[in-house]
Amino acid sequence: MPKPPNYAARRMLVGTGIVTLVFAAAVVGWRWFGGGESSLDRDRVGWEAIALVDRGTGDVTYVDADGEVTAESPGHGRTGSLYAGDGILALANSRTLTVLPEPGDDAEPVVVDLPASADIATVRTDGPTFLAAGVPTGGDVSLIDLTNRSVIDIGGLALASSPIDPKMFLATLRTNDDGSMFAIADAANFQTIVVRPDGDAPVFLADQPIAVGDELVATSQTVGLQADVSLMALDRTTKATVPTDIPAGSIGVLDGDRLTMVAVGGEVYRIESGNDTAERLGAIAVPAGAAIEWVAPTAGGERLAVGGATFVAVVDLDGRTLFTTTFSNAVDPTPPEPTWTCFPVGGPGGYHSIIDLESGEQLADLATVEELAGVSADGCRVLGHVTADAVLIDPEGTAPIGEYDRIVLGPDGATIVRVLDGETDLIVVDDDLQVGEPVSLTALGEPDDLIAFVPE
Repeated sequence: MPKPPNYAARRMLVGTGIVTLVFAAAVVGWRWFGGGESSLDRDRVGWEAIALVDRGTGDVTYVDADGEVTAESPGHGRTGSLYAGDGILALANSRTLTVLPEPGDDAEPVVVDLPASADIATVRTDGPTFLAAGVPTGGDVSLIDLTNRSVIDIGGLALASSPIDPKMFLATLRTNDDGSMFAIADAANFQTIVVRPDGDAPVFLADQPIAVGDELVATSQTVGLQADVSLMALDRTTKATVPTDIPAGSIGVLDGDRLTMVAVGGEVYRIESGNDTAERLGAIAVPAGAAIEWVAPTAGGERLAVGGATFVAVVDLDGRTLFTTTFSNAVDPTPPEPTWTCFPVGGPGGYHSIIDLESGEQLADLATVEELAGVSADGCRVLGHVTADAVLIDPEGTAPIGEYDRIVLGPDGATIVRVLDGETDLIVVDDDLQVGEPVSLTALGEPDDLIAFVPE
Protein backbone atom coordinates (compact mmCIF):
# COMPACT_ATOMS: atom_id res chain seq x y z
CA MET A 1 0.00 0.00 0.00
CA PRO A 2 1.50 3.38 -0.92
CA LYS A 3 2.81 5.46 1.93
CA PRO A 4 0.75 8.68 2.34
CA PRO A 5 2.80 11.81 1.61
CA ASN A 6 4.11 13.75 4.58
CA TYR A 7 2.59 17.15 3.80
CA ALA A 8 3.78 18.73 7.02
CA ALA A 9 7.39 17.87 6.24
CA ARG A 10 7.07 19.20 2.69
CA ARG A 11 6.04 22.59 4.00
CA MET A 12 9.41 22.88 5.73
CA LEU A 13 12.11 24.95 4.11
CA VAL A 14 14.08 22.74 1.75
CA GLY A 15 17.23 24.19 0.25
CA THR A 16 16.28 27.70 -0.80
CA GLY A 17 12.51 27.44 -1.25
CA ILE A 18 9.25 26.44 0.36
CA VAL A 19 7.30 23.51 -1.06
CA THR A 20 3.54 23.87 -0.62
CA LEU A 21 0.65 21.44 -1.14
CA VAL A 22 -1.43 22.32 -4.19
CA PHE A 23 -4.24 20.82 -6.25
CA ALA A 24 -4.60 20.38 -10.01
CA ALA A 25 -6.83 22.68 -12.05
CA ALA A 26 -8.29 22.29 -15.50
CA VAL A 27 -6.64 24.17 -18.35
CA VAL A 28 -9.12 26.06 -20.49
CA GLY A 29 -6.85 26.56 -23.47
CA TRP A 30 -3.40 27.41 -24.65
CA ARG A 31 -1.73 28.62 -27.81
CA TRP A 32 1.82 28.30 -29.12
CA PHE A 33 2.66 31.00 -31.62
CA GLY A 34 5.95 29.52 -32.88
CA GLY A 35 8.18 32.47 -32.08
CA GLY A 36 11.62 31.14 -32.90
CA GLU A 37 14.11 28.31 -32.86
CA SER A 38 14.13 25.90 -29.95
CA SER A 39 16.76 26.45 -27.26
CA LEU A 40 16.81 22.87 -26.04
CA ASP A 41 20.41 22.16 -27.03
CA ARG A 42 21.87 23.45 -23.80
CA ASP A 43 24.38 22.41 -21.19
CA ARG A 44 23.14 21.53 -17.74
CA VAL A 45 24.20 23.60 -14.77
CA GLY A 46 26.72 21.67 -12.69
CA TRP A 47 27.08 21.57 -8.96
CA GLU A 48 30.13 21.50 -6.73
CA ALA A 49 28.78 19.76 -3.64
CA ILE A 50 25.73 18.75 -1.68
CA ALA A 51 25.56 20.47 1.70
CA LEU A 52 24.00 18.70 4.67
CA VAL A 53 23.51 21.19 7.50
CA ASP A 54 22.57 20.41 11.10
CA ARG A 55 19.76 22.77 12.08
CA GLY A 56 20.88 23.10 15.69
CA THR A 57 24.65 23.41 15.39
CA GLY A 58 25.16 24.74 11.88
CA ASP A 59 27.66 21.95 11.17
CA VAL A 60 28.08 21.64 7.39
CA THR A 61 29.06 18.40 5.64
CA TYR A 62 29.86 18.63 1.92
CA VAL A 63 29.27 15.50 -0.18
CA ASP A 64 30.17 14.68 -3.80
CA ALA A 65 28.26 12.74 -6.45
CA ASP A 66 29.57 9.43 -5.07
CA GLY A 67 28.26 10.19 -1.60
CA GLU A 68 31.77 10.80 -0.26
CA VAL A 69 32.52 13.58 2.20
CA THR A 70 34.74 16.19 0.54
CA ALA A 71 34.84 18.90 3.22
CA GLU A 72 33.34 19.96 6.54
CA SER A 73 32.66 23.35 8.12
CA PRO A 74 31.40 23.00 11.70
CA GLY A 75 29.87 25.26 14.30
CA HIS A 76 27.96 28.02 12.55
CA GLY A 77 25.06 28.03 15.00
CA ARG A 78 21.35 27.50 14.67
CA THR A 79 20.30 27.54 11.02
CA GLY A 80 16.87 28.01 9.50
CA SER A 81 17.51 28.32 5.77
CA LEU A 82 20.20 27.85 3.12
CA TYR A 83 21.17 29.84 0.03
CA ALA A 84 23.71 28.75 -2.56
CA GLY A 85 25.36 29.94 -5.76
CA ASP A 86 28.71 30.17 -7.52
CA GLY A 87 30.30 27.49 -5.32
CA ILE A 88 29.31 29.30 -2.12
CA LEU A 89 26.87 28.34 0.64
CA ALA A 90 25.18 30.82 2.99
CA LEU A 91 23.36 29.92 6.23
CA ALA A 92 20.68 32.12 7.75
CA ASN A 93 18.86 32.36 11.05
CA SER A 94 16.74 35.13 12.51
CA ARG A 95 19.77 37.27 13.36
CA THR A 96 22.59 36.61 10.92
CA LEU A 97 23.50 35.48 7.43
CA THR A 98 26.77 33.53 7.35
CA VAL A 99 28.49 33.31 3.97
CA LEU A 100 30.98 30.44 3.94
CA PRO A 101 34.10 30.16 1.78
CA GLU A 102 34.22 27.52 -0.93
CA PRO A 103 34.23 23.94 0.38
CA GLY A 104 37.67 23.08 1.71
CA ASP A 105 38.83 26.72 1.89
CA ASP A 106 39.92 27.70 5.42
CA ALA A 107 39.05 31.41 4.99
CA GLU A 108 36.84 32.95 7.67
CA PRO A 109 33.08 33.16 7.01
CA VAL A 110 31.52 36.55 6.27
CA VAL A 111 28.81 37.24 8.85
CA VAL A 112 26.09 39.76 7.98
CA ASP A 113 23.82 41.05 10.76
CA LEU A 114 20.15 40.91 9.80
CA PRO A 115 17.36 43.20 11.02
CA ALA A 116 14.45 41.65 12.87
CA SER A 117 11.99 39.83 10.58
CA ALA A 118 14.35 40.14 7.61
CA ASP A 119 13.46 38.66 4.25
CA ILE A 120 16.22 37.25 2.03
CA ALA A 121 15.80 37.01 -1.74
CA THR A 122 18.10 35.29 -4.23
CA VAL A 123 18.99 37.45 -7.25
CA ARG A 124 20.32 35.31 -10.10
CA THR A 125 22.11 37.00 -12.98
CA ASP A 126 24.23 35.93 -15.94
CA GLY A 127 27.18 36.93 -13.75
CA PRO A 128 27.39 36.52 -9.97
CA THR A 129 24.60 35.30 -7.71
CA PHE A 130 23.47 37.84 -5.12
CA LEU A 131 21.34 37.76 -2.00
CA ALA A 132 19.27 40.79 -1.03
CA ALA A 133 18.21 41.29 2.59
CA GLY A 134 15.55 43.71 3.81
CA VAL A 135 12.39 43.95 5.91
CA PRO A 136 8.76 43.73 4.71
CA THR A 137 7.90 47.12 6.25
CA GLY A 138 10.72 48.88 4.39
CA GLY A 139 14.08 50.15 5.57
CA ASP A 140 17.69 49.40 4.75
CA VAL A 141 18.57 46.81 2.10
CA SER A 142 21.88 44.97 1.77
CA LEU A 143 23.24 43.16 -1.28
CA ILE A 144 25.48 40.15 -0.71
CA ASP A 145 27.67 39.06 -3.62
CA LEU A 146 28.16 35.31 -3.14
CA THR A 147 30.91 35.08 -5.75
CA ASN A 148 33.12 37.67 -4.09
CA ARG A 149 31.68 37.21 -0.58
CA SER A 150 31.20 40.97 -0.31
CA VAL A 151 28.40 43.11 1.12
CA ILE A 152 26.88 46.37 -0.17
CA ASP A 153 24.86 48.25 2.46
CA ILE A 154 22.70 50.35 0.13
CA GLY A 155 21.13 52.41 2.91
CA GLY A 156 24.48 53.04 4.53
CA LEU A 157 25.99 54.26 1.26
CA ALA A 158 23.01 56.50 0.50
CA LEU A 159 22.44 57.94 3.97
CA ALA A 160 24.95 60.80 3.75
CA SER A 161 23.35 62.12 0.55
CA SER A 162 19.69 61.66 1.55
CA PRO A 163 17.53 64.19 3.42
CA ILE A 164 16.08 61.45 5.61
CA ASP A 165 16.88 57.78 6.16
CA PRO A 166 16.16 55.80 2.97
CA LYS A 167 13.21 53.40 3.07
CA MET A 168 13.57 50.58 0.57
CA PHE A 169 11.53 47.50 -0.27
CA LEU A 170 13.02 44.37 -1.84
CA ALA A 171 10.19 44.23 -4.38
CA THR A 172 11.51 47.39 -6.08
CA LEU A 173 15.06 46.08 -6.59
CA ARG A 174 16.08 45.89 -10.26
CA THR A 175 19.33 44.72 -11.91
CA ASN A 176 20.84 44.34 -15.35
CA ASP A 177 21.62 40.96 -16.90
CA ASP A 178 25.12 40.49 -15.49
CA GLY A 179 24.54 41.99 -12.03
CA SER A 180 26.94 44.89 -12.59
CA MET A 181 24.35 47.53 -11.67
CA PHE A 182 21.37 47.63 -9.31
CA ALA A 183 18.63 50.18 -8.73
CA ILE A 184 16.07 50.35 -5.94
CA ALA A 185 13.28 52.77 -5.01
CA ASP A 186 13.71 54.91 -1.90
CA ALA A 187 10.13 55.54 -0.76
CA ALA A 188 11.15 58.03 1.94
CA ASN A 189 12.99 60.38 -0.41
CA PHE A 190 10.98 59.67 -3.61
CA GLN A 191 14.10 58.69 -5.54
CA THR A 192 15.99 55.82 -7.12
CA ILE A 193 19.29 54.70 -5.63
CA VAL A 194 21.74 53.10 -8.09
CA VAL A 195 24.71 51.06 -6.87
CA ARG A 196 27.41 49.07 -8.64
CA PRO A 197 29.27 46.21 -6.96
CA ASP A 198 32.56 47.46 -8.39
CA GLY A 199 31.78 51.13 -7.72
CA ASP A 200 31.98 53.38 -4.69
CA ALA A 201 29.41 56.14 -4.36
CA PRO A 202 25.74 55.56 -5.19
CA VAL A 203 23.94 57.52 -7.91
CA PHE A 204 20.57 59.16 -7.26
CA LEU A 205 17.83 59.50 -9.86
CA ALA A 206 14.25 60.71 -9.71
CA ASP A 207 11.19 58.45 -9.56
CA GLN A 208 11.02 54.63 -9.26
CA PRO A 209 13.16 52.16 -11.26
CA ILE A 210 11.48 49.73 -13.63
CA ALA A 211 14.52 48.39 -15.52
CA VAL A 212 18.32 48.58 -15.47
CA GLY A 213 20.64 48.39 -18.46
CA ASP A 214 24.40 48.57 -18.73
CA GLU A 215 24.43 52.38 -18.98
CA LEU A 216 20.83 53.56 -18.51
CA VAL A 217 18.10 53.16 -15.91
CA ALA A 218 14.40 53.30 -16.82
CA THR A 219 12.22 55.01 -14.24
CA SER A 220 8.49 55.63 -13.88
CA GLN A 221 6.41 58.29 -12.16
CA THR A 222 2.65 57.73 -11.91
CA VAL A 223 0.63 60.75 -13.03
CA GLY A 224 -3.09 60.15 -12.60
CA LEU A 225 -4.05 57.14 -14.72
CA GLN A 226 -0.83 57.33 -16.75
CA ALA A 227 2.90 57.35 -16.08
CA ASP A 228 5.87 59.36 -17.23
CA VAL A 229 8.56 56.81 -18.16
CA SER A 230 12.12 58.09 -18.49
CA LEU A 231 15.43 56.70 -19.71
CA MET A 232 18.12 58.15 -17.45
CA ALA A 233 21.91 58.12 -17.70
CA LEU A 234 23.98 57.90 -14.55
CA ASP A 235 24.98 61.56 -14.90
CA ARG A 236 21.25 62.33 -14.54
CA THR A 237 20.80 63.41 -18.13
CA THR A 238 17.44 62.41 -19.55
CA LYS A 239 17.54 60.42 -22.79
CA ALA A 240 13.75 60.26 -23.10
CA THR A 241 10.64 61.04 -21.07
CA VAL A 242 7.45 59.61 -22.49
CA PRO A 243 3.84 59.66 -21.22
CA THR A 244 2.40 56.17 -21.43
CA ASP A 245 0.09 53.70 -19.76
CA ILE A 246 1.22 52.60 -16.30
CA PRO A 247 3.84 49.81 -16.46
CA ALA A 248 2.45 46.53 -15.09
CA GLY A 249 4.43 45.31 -12.10
CA SER A 250 6.67 48.41 -12.39
CA ILE A 251 9.09 46.33 -14.42
CA GLY A 252 10.45 46.03 -17.95
CA VAL A 253 13.54 45.04 -19.95
CA LEU A 254 16.18 47.60 -20.94
CA ASP A 255 18.39 46.41 -23.82
CA GLY A 256 20.91 49.11 -24.68
CA ASP A 257 18.81 52.27 -24.97
CA ARG A 258 15.59 50.38 -25.77
CA LEU A 259 12.98 49.71 -23.08
CA THR A 260 10.27 47.07 -23.58
CA MET A 261 7.43 47.12 -21.05
CA VAL A 262 3.92 45.76 -20.56
CA ALA A 263 1.19 48.14 -19.42
CA VAL A 264 -1.50 47.27 -16.90
CA GLY A 265 -3.98 46.70 -19.73
CA GLY A 266 -1.69 44.24 -21.53
CA GLU A 267 -0.33 46.64 -24.17
CA VAL A 268 3.35 46.10 -25.02
CA TYR A 269 5.37 49.28 -25.59
CA ARG A 270 8.88 50.21 -26.72
CA ILE A 271 10.64 53.41 -25.70
CA GLU A 272 14.07 54.41 -27.04
CA SER A 273 16.43 57.30 -26.47
CA GLY A 274 15.12 60.43 -28.19
CA ASN A 275 11.49 59.27 -28.28
CA ASP A 276 8.67 61.58 -27.23
CA THR A 277 5.98 58.93 -27.61
CA ALA A 278 5.89 55.22 -26.83
CA GLU A 279 5.65 52.78 -29.73
CA ARG A 280 2.92 50.22 -29.25
CA LEU A 281 4.23 46.83 -30.40
CA GLY A 282 1.27 44.62 -29.61
CA ALA A 283 -0.95 43.48 -26.77
CA ILE A 284 -1.38 40.51 -24.46
CA ALA A 285 -4.91 39.11 -24.35
CA VAL A 286 -5.76 39.52 -20.67
CA PRO A 287 -8.87 37.41 -19.93
CA ALA A 288 -12.08 39.25 -19.06
CA GLY A 289 -12.24 39.95 -15.35
CA ALA A 290 -8.53 39.16 -14.87
CA ALA A 291 -5.64 41.50 -14.11
CA ILE A 292 -1.89 41.37 -14.62
CA GLU A 293 -0.40 40.55 -11.22
CA TRP A 294 3.27 40.15 -12.19
CA VAL A 295 5.71 40.72 -15.02
CA ALA A 296 9.01 38.81 -15.04
CA PRO A 297 11.99 39.26 -17.38
CA THR A 298 13.36 35.83 -18.22
CA ALA A 299 15.53 33.94 -20.73
CA GLY A 300 18.43 36.28 -19.97
CA GLY A 301 16.29 39.37 -20.61
CA GLU A 302 15.08 38.17 -24.03
CA ARG A 303 11.50 37.46 -22.92
CA LEU A 304 8.82 38.94 -20.66
CA ALA A 305 6.49 36.53 -18.86
CA VAL A 306 3.20 37.99 -17.67
CA GLY A 307 0.77 36.38 -15.26
CA GLY A 308 -2.42 36.74 -13.30
CA ALA A 309 -4.48 34.37 -11.18
CA THR A 310 -5.98 32.63 -14.22
CA PHE A 311 -3.54 33.17 -17.09
CA VAL A 312 0.08 33.24 -18.26
CA ALA A 313 1.60 34.75 -21.38
CA VAL A 314 5.12 35.09 -22.78
CA VAL A 315 6.15 37.83 -25.21
CA ASP A 316 9.41 38.65 -26.98
CA LEU A 317 11.00 42.10 -27.06
CA ASP A 318 9.21 42.89 -30.32
CA GLY A 319 5.87 42.55 -28.51
CA ARG A 320 4.94 39.27 -30.16
CA THR A 321 3.04 36.80 -27.99
CA LEU A 322 4.83 33.44 -28.13
CA PHE A 323 2.66 31.55 -25.68
CA THR A 324 -0.54 32.12 -23.75
CA THR A 325 -2.83 29.95 -21.66
CA THR A 326 -5.80 30.38 -19.36
CA PHE A 327 -7.07 28.32 -16.43
CA SER A 328 -10.65 27.62 -15.42
CA ASN A 329 -9.98 28.70 -11.84
CA ALA A 330 -7.33 30.67 -9.97
CA VAL A 331 -4.00 28.81 -9.94
CA ASP A 332 -1.78 31.79 -9.00
CA PRO A 333 1.03 30.97 -11.47
CA THR A 334 4.62 31.30 -10.30
CA PRO A 335 6.87 33.69 -12.30
CA PRO A 336 9.92 32.23 -14.06
CA GLU A 337 13.49 32.89 -12.94
CA PRO A 338 15.52 35.46 -14.94
CA THR A 339 18.01 32.85 -16.23
CA TRP A 340 15.55 30.10 -17.20
CA THR A 341 15.39 28.92 -20.80
CA CYS A 342 12.27 26.81 -20.16
CA PHE A 343 9.24 27.75 -18.05
CA PRO A 344 7.09 25.31 -16.01
CA VAL A 345 3.76 27.08 -16.33
CA GLY A 346 1.44 26.91 -13.33
CA GLY A 347 1.34 27.45 -9.61
CA PRO A 348 -0.19 26.39 -6.31
CA GLY A 349 -3.59 25.86 -7.94
CA GLY A 350 -2.39 23.60 -10.76
CA TYR A 351 0.06 23.22 -13.62
CA HIS A 352 -0.07 23.28 -17.41
CA SER A 353 3.22 22.40 -19.14
CA ILE A 354 6.91 23.10 -19.55
CA ILE A 355 7.41 25.52 -22.43
CA ASP A 356 10.50 26.56 -24.38
CA LEU A 357 11.00 30.29 -23.77
CA GLU A 358 12.81 30.73 -27.09
CA SER A 359 9.98 29.42 -29.26
CA GLY A 360 6.96 29.22 -26.96
CA GLU A 361 6.60 25.53 -27.81
CA GLN A 362 5.00 23.20 -25.27
CA LEU A 363 7.63 20.61 -24.31
CA ALA A 364 6.07 18.47 -21.57
CA ASP A 365 2.61 18.11 -20.04
CA LEU A 366 2.28 18.94 -16.33
CA ALA A 367 -1.49 18.59 -16.02
CA THR A 368 -1.25 15.65 -13.59
CA VAL A 369 1.28 17.40 -11.32
CA GLU A 370 -0.15 18.40 -7.94
CA GLU A 371 2.90 20.31 -6.72
CA LEU A 372 6.47 21.05 -7.80
CA ALA A 373 9.14 19.81 -5.42
CA GLY A 374 11.99 21.19 -7.51
CA VAL A 375 12.99 22.84 -10.78
CA SER A 376 16.35 22.58 -12.55
CA ALA A 377 18.50 25.71 -12.96
CA ASP A 378 17.35 26.16 -16.56
CA GLY A 379 13.68 25.42 -15.86
CA CYS A 380 13.64 22.48 -18.30
CA ARG A 381 13.31 19.64 -15.77
CA VAL A 382 10.93 19.51 -12.84
CA LEU A 383 10.39 17.19 -9.92
CA GLY A 384 6.64 16.87 -9.58
CA HIS A 385 4.37 15.27 -7.01
CA VAL A 386 1.96 12.99 -8.84
CA THR A 387 -0.55 11.01 -6.75
CA ALA A 388 1.72 9.74 -3.95
CA ASP A 389 5.12 9.81 -5.64
CA ALA A 390 7.83 12.09 -6.96
CA VAL A 391 8.27 12.01 -10.74
CA LEU A 392 11.05 13.69 -12.73
CA ILE A 393 9.63 15.27 -15.89
CA ASP A 394 11.41 16.76 -18.89
CA PRO A 395 10.80 17.09 -22.66
CA GLU A 396 12.04 13.53 -23.23
CA GLY A 397 9.68 11.82 -20.78
CA THR A 398 9.40 10.92 -17.12
CA ALA A 399 11.35 9.03 -14.47
CA PRO A 400 9.57 7.68 -11.36
CA ILE A 401 11.43 8.49 -8.14
CA GLY A 402 8.88 7.12 -5.67
CA GLU A 403 7.71 8.05 -2.22
CA TYR A 404 9.39 10.71 -0.13
CA ASP A 405 9.09 12.77 3.02
CA ARG A 406 11.44 15.50 1.79
CA ILE A 407 13.16 15.83 -1.55
CA VAL A 408 15.61 18.24 -3.22
CA LEU A 409 16.42 18.47 -6.93
CA GLY A 410 19.90 19.54 -8.01
CA PRO A 411 20.46 22.41 -10.46
CA ASP A 412 21.40 19.88 -13.16
CA GLY A 413 17.93 18.37 -12.95
CA ALA A 414 19.53 14.93 -12.75
CA THR A 415 20.60 14.57 -9.11
CA ILE A 416 18.17 14.18 -6.25
CA VAL A 417 18.47 13.89 -2.49
CA ARG A 418 15.49 12.06 -0.98
CA VAL A 419 14.57 11.64 2.68
CA LEU A 420 12.16 8.79 3.44
CA ASP A 421 11.45 7.09 6.77
CA GLY A 422 14.62 8.53 8.32
CA GLU A 423 16.85 7.42 5.44
CA THR A 424 18.64 9.94 3.20
CA ASP A 425 19.62 8.82 -0.30
CA LEU A 426 21.38 10.34 -3.28
CA ILE A 427 19.72 9.41 -6.59
CA VAL A 428 21.04 10.11 -10.09
CA VAL A 429 18.87 10.02 -13.23
CA ASP A 430 20.76 9.65 -16.52
CA ASP A 431 20.08 11.27 -19.90
CA ASP A 432 17.83 8.35 -20.85
CA LEU A 433 15.73 8.96 -17.71
CA GLN A 434 16.97 5.77 -16.12
CA VAL A 435 17.07 5.97 -12.32
CA GLY A 436 20.31 4.77 -10.76
CA GLU A 437 20.73 2.83 -7.55
CA PRO A 438 20.40 5.07 -4.48
CA VAL A 439 23.57 5.98 -2.59
CA SER A 440 22.96 6.22 1.16
CA LEU A 441 23.85 9.49 2.91
CA THR A 442 22.10 8.51 6.13
CA ALA A 443 25.26 8.05 8.20
CA LEU A 444 26.49 11.55 7.30
CA GLY A 445 23.80 13.55 9.05
CA GLU A 446 20.36 13.69 10.63
CA PRO A 447 17.07 13.06 8.82
CA ASP A 448 15.98 16.66 9.46
CA ASP A 449 19.21 18.24 8.18
CA LEU A 450 18.80 21.12 5.79
CA ILE A 451 19.91 20.13 2.29
CA ALA A 452 21.19 22.29 -0.55
CA PHE A 453 23.08 21.72 -3.78
CA VAL A 454 25.94 24.20 -4.19
CA PRO A 455 26.01 25.20 -7.89
CA GLU A 456 29.32 25.69 -9.63
